[in-house]
Amino acid sequence: MTANVAVRSLLLAGGLVLTLACSSGSASVHGGTGTIQVHLTDAPIDLTTVEKVEVTITDVIVYPGDDDGMPTVSGGPTVLLTHPETFDLLTLTGGATTLLASGEVLAGDYQRIRLEISEATLTYKDGTTAPLKIDSGKVDVPIRFHVGVDETNALTLDFDAGASVQVNQTGTDTLILRPVVTPVPHP
Repeated sequence: MTANVAVRSLLLAGGLVLTLACSSGSASVHGGTGTIQVHLTDAPIDLTTVEKVEVTITDVIVYPGDDDGMPTVSGGPTVLLTHPETFDLLTLTGGATTLLASGEVLAGDYQRIRLEISEATLTYKDGTTAPLKIDSGKVDVPIRFHVGVDETNALTLDFDAGASVQVNQTGTDTLILRPVVTPVPHP
């Protein structure tokens, strides 16, 4: 093989690698950022003897990915909330919402939101309280959405208190929090 053919082959291979590298990851190609606002609500429940169901959320994390779960944003997950905040789920019924987290993220496709819960308490109408044993401190909510450059996306998550609070019938009637969180469709 002549030196000329070897140089051409090397340049062709280098160009192919560069082309493939530039075509992967739609967000990194387009660049820019957008904003995500994650709101929290709770569908009506029947906890007639309960006054409050409070949960403390320490982190809200968004994970990039397309329909196949492949990352589309360079840099991996983005943390939107990094300090504990306590929410009374029973104040969020009847269409009420509260801002859970907001932040700037890289433009691109996202596939899920993770809530990390550190504490939960149930308060009865007579004023007594009961800690809720947290079954899992991490709740992954599958929700696919796209963030465009310079756009704001508002998402709402329904943290269903009635379905999440359970009594351990085999033990000492321990109250357990098994978070049931689903995305609320936007019109």
